[in-house]
Amino acid sequence: MTSNPSLSDVPELTAVERVGPRGYLRCVFPMRLADDYDLDEVFNLLKSGYKAASQRIGVLASEAVPDLDAKQANLLKLQRLPDDQVGSMSVQDLRGPEAYSWSYNDLKAKHFPVSALDVHLLLPGPILPEPGASVPISIVQANFIRGGVLIGWCVFHMVGDATTYLAWTKIWAEECRRSQGLQVPTRFVFDDAMIADRERVTKPSGCNRGRPEDHPEYTILPFTPTGASPAMLSSTCRGQVFYFSPSSLAALKAEASPANATKPTDQQWISTNDAFSALTWRTAVAVQAPISSLKDHEDPPSFFNIAVDGRKRTDPPVHPETLGCFLQYVSVSAPIRQMLSSLNLADLAVLIRKEALLRLSNQFTDDVVTLIDQLEDVTRLVRQHSWTYLASLLCRHRGPSLTWQRWNGDRCWEDRGCSLP
Repeated sequence: MTSNPSLSDVPELTAVERVGPRGYLRCVFPMRLADDYDLDEVFNLLKSGYKAASQRIGVLASEAVPDLDAKQANLLKLQRLPDDQVGSMSVQDLRGPEAYSWSYNDLKAKHFPVSALDVHLLLPGPILPEPGASVPISIVQANFIRGGVLIGWCVFHMVGDATTYLAWTKIWAEECRRSQGLQVPTRFVFDDAMIADRERVTKPSGCNRGRPEDHPEYTILPFTPTGASPAMLSSTCRGQVFYFSPSSLAALKAEASPANATKPTDQQWISTNDAFSALTWRTAVAVQAPISSLKDHEDPPSFFNIAVDGRKRTDPPVHPETLGCFLQYVSVSAPIRQMLSSLNLADLAVLIRKEALLRLSNQFTDDVVTLIDQLEDVTRLVRQHSWTYLASLLCRHRGPSLTWQRWNGDRCWEDRGCSLP
């Protein structure tokens, strides 16, 4: 890293990013347009805004390539794209009913169902990069439909998370307004610490041991994987959005209270997220591995990984909006047969809460950084459930809102994730 890094620099990867997901998050951003909109005019607006944003944000103007000089095997690094590739965007005209059957109003009336967002049609890239192909950090495609546009955006997950993507979209929206000569009522405020604080998670502090046994959320493989894990390749992997009303959440939390646990516990409190996580976990296990599917005397474990924000587990604290990927996990496991019989929601919620209290101190991120720094090959460190995919689940609770600023007289109302890496 440079001594005075800026937003436009192509950064050195942090330790957490070195072992981050090497796949694309694929999202669709629907935006309403006037019925008589000019496709070329709107596309040029989106493209000019995206190009300006890419020139401001060094990561968007880069690609991931092998780091042949690194001391650890199979590391990637970022390098700047050729100038003629920075800010590029593809376009599709899907306004004819034979090309795409949904209009914007139809999608909005149905609350933008994921089933209507064909990943092969609307997204410009696959989940996993093709072997030997270039890996640009960001790939964008504008899909114009009747009454609107669906912006398909693939972002390489290794270098960003929800907090980072929110910052990027704010800058992109700001540049779209600026290119029209419109005022930017709420400018994106960039704090130098949002880049400078990345240095704190690039190397271990020396205060922690980074022992594998302290991190059940990870597995260190005894071999170098030649491809993606079984879970990544599974066609049954699905992302789903659930809505629970405040009254439903209150009832769920009451049912999952430690007072209702069947096993003795000194835990007095659980969070709403703990209760919801317990419900999600048990429901997924009941569908994936019902007791009737188990052999006699078989009681395999199920692993439940909860994604957490590593920014909040640092000492001294990094800027809460530090850019990059701070995706970390807390892992809980329980025998499947017990989960579906003797254990109730309260037992599982207590198990999740105790694991969170045990692991998530302000030394957690540095301990993970220390563990990563000791690896000979960074691809051998994988999420626990990635290679033990029987009845396992990754859960992420609501992140920052991605309702954008007004662009062309309207808002981007929804962010719809079409698939998971």
